[in-house]
Amino acid sequence: MNLGQKKKIAILISRSSAEYQYILLSRLVAKAREYGYYALVYSCFGKYGNNEAYDIGEAYITELPDFSEMNGIILAIDTFETHSVAEKILELVREKATCPVVSVRRYVEGFYNILIDDENSMEGITEHLIEEHGYRDFCFVNGPREHIDAQHRLACFLRVMEEHKVPIDPEDIYYGNFWRDAGPGAVDYLLTGRKKWPEVIVCANDYMAISVINELQSRGIRVPQDIAVTGFDDISETDATVPTLTSVRVNVREMAERAVEAVRLLEEGERVPVITYITSHVVIRESCGCGSRNSFQFEKSVRRYFDADQRSRTYLMQSMFMSINAEKAKDVDELNNVIYAFANQNENLRDFYVILNDYDWRTQDPEEFKGFTPMMHLRTAIRENRLLGHVDHVFEISEILPEEYVSEDPCGYYIVPLHYHDACLGYGVMSFSGDSVPNLFFQCFITNICTALEEIRSNMKKEALISELQQLYVSDVLTGLANRRGFEQKCESMYEAAVRKRQPMAIVGIDMDGLKDINDTFGHMYGDLALKAIANAMSAACFNGESCYRVGGDEFQMLALDYNEDMVLEYRNRFKAFLDDYNRRSGRPYIVQASFGYVIVDPKAGRPLGEWMTISDNRMYEEKNARRATRKIIRETSEEQNKQ
Repeated sequence: MNLGQKKKIAILISRSSAEYQYILLSRLVAKAREYGYYALVYSCFGKYGNNEAYDIGEAYITELPDFSEMNGIILAIDTFETHSVAEKILELVREKATCPVVSVRRYVEGFYNILIDDENSMEGITEHLIEEHGYRDFCFVNGPREHIDAQHRLACFLRVMEEHKVPIDPEDIYYGNFWRDAGPGAVDYLLTGRKKWPEVIVCANDYMAISVINELQSRGIRVPQDIAVTGFDDISETDATVPTLTSVRVNVREMAERAVEAVRLLEEGERVPVITYITSHVVIRESCGCGSRNSFQFEKSVRRYFDADQRSRTYLMQSMFMSINAEKAKDVDELNNVIYAFANQNENLRDFYVILNDYDWRTQDPEEFKGFTPMMHLRTAIRENRLLGHVDHVFEISEILPEEYVSEDPCGYYIVPLHYHDACLGYGVMSFSGDSVPNLFFQCFITNICTALEEIRSNMKKEALISELQQLYVSDVLTGLANRRGFEQKCESMYEAAVRKRQPMAIVGIDMDGLKDINDTFGHMYGDLALKAIANAMSAACFNGESCYRVGGDEFQMLALDYNEDMVLEYRNRFKAFLDDYNRRSGRPYIVQASFGYVIVDPKAGRPLGEWMTISDNRMYEEKNARRATRKIIRETSEEQNKQ
């Protein structure tokens, strides 16, 4: 049974190695496996600056899932930074899905929802700051205005402030970006023009809170002695900062488990609430002015943070090494060796597959690489940590992965688009041992593969163009035979081979008779047709590796290695038979004929190549002169035929 027929849950999530996504994903996959589902994780890495072409490439993830074939769908839609991608996913799910659909952390009408109780999420921490510390002068650092989480958290904060009759000026609310670089802008905005510093800055997530703390400290402002700071999410860094960060913890693991449980129950016909709320609670630390540092816990946190930093440095270094090695790959098979060498940086990796579109890299331009093709090519196969060597397994995209490569037991498959800017190359599929999920190296790994594939494609295209130019350089446009340059190159190399191998070589000169008469009487168009007839006869006469050339206006040559007199006569008879048949059938007002001369080169004679060629030419001209008086080129009824 192929993967398309197995019991499975599609999980759509972006930036899978970010902390929230990492925790959520690990529990989603583990719980899915526990209930006997294959977890198909469709993921991308999100925006890259203002690179619109890259964003288009990332958006190809929306084209991969066949939502009509899923047993359940779980959406982490708020992790997709590009609004159009998130909306496209929702549109496709609504259009095609017939299974239970669960949205995590963002409410989506018409689906089941596992949500943080954002309307009350800031309540505990705001009350703590007012009731326990007596703070009255607040500032708030929020996420983007349009972000639903930012709207809910601010609304809850303002409600609690109003309930406690603590005023806040709208000018004391800063709208940031939920990211690590928000601090300088937030502190500039909130402190500039104030007569005194605020007592506390409440932040809508931990990344911004840590950034605010760092910026305050860089200006000589102490936290919490001068200004207290709090966050939200309780990420792993909160207990390793100085001071440790007071935050709000959400049980992400419970969210994941509830989402998979909802799919299972709905599949079994059970009732499930449309909205399930996951409660949060305040984690008190030093940044609000509470708590004392636990030296053991702090040391443990610092060690964990230090280890994570070391891993990040290792991943960066390994990514650079992978990039350098991948540059040398001339084709996909060579790239596979590089992929295999660095695959172990993805901890607990079990399987990895590169699946490419059915585009022609030699003839098609990247602008034509739009979306996925109906037939796909499996080109890289690492199975159970073993590289399988050269593969080119063609299969229908609906299978996701060819049947023989699918794990017998339910597992998580992580599926990402492979693209170079907006050129869609294919997709990658990865699975791990146990409940492991992609780490921080995963994005570097995939990006290096995409860049290397584009380099291979570009080189293949260049080689094809160079080959085409070389072919044009040595080809006769009219007849399609090789031209004089091709003849000279081949003649020299074949003569060297004849001498080296001690094999006889045939040089055959063929000269078309009466070309000038045909051109003068009927026009050059008919002369060209006669020349093509000679070329076709030469090609049709070949039977033992002969090479044919048009070396001048009406001059042709044939070369052959390991040839003898009998073979030359056989070639001549075949050539003449073709022309005789052509002349009978053509209906042309002329007869196509040619004079023939040849020499069998004796490689042991020690004579230069030029002498052998002269012998062949002389024999051809002897025959031509001998036939000149009796040959008949123009048919007797030529005028009548020409009119027809």
